[in-house]
Amino acid sequence: MIDADNTVARYLAAWNERDAGERRALITETYTGDAIYLDPHRRGEGHEGLETMIAAVHGQFPPAYRFRLKGAVDAYGDRARFQWEAGGQSGAPLHFAGTDFIEIAADGRIRSVTGFVDAMPAA
Repeated sequence: MIDADNTVARYLAAWNERDAGERRALITETYTGDAIYLDPHRRGEGHEGLETMIAAVHGQFPPAYRFRLKGAVDAYGDRARFQWEAGGQSGAPLHFAGTDFIEIAADGRIRSVTGFVDAMPAA
């Protein structure tokens, strides 16, 4: 049985990890080797591509920006959706929010992510 809550918790931990070595370990633990991430602003494929993509996001924002779950994970079979948010706090004033849809492999790792941005600061 797939534990979508645990998978999403690892997913957010990987996005929040600033140490490159720890982040790489989380990515390997969280995503299949051929995983694909796609949203309107970025794309990453495989562990190396995901690492590069997440590191680039970290380069844009100070460490106070942390991704957090907004509400409950909604799961069915090998699919799940959840909302996340980042910022909107002291030290991270710009607020971002989105909804991600994931496909989970039998081993509990993520096979694919399709992300949508629900809220972001005006340009």
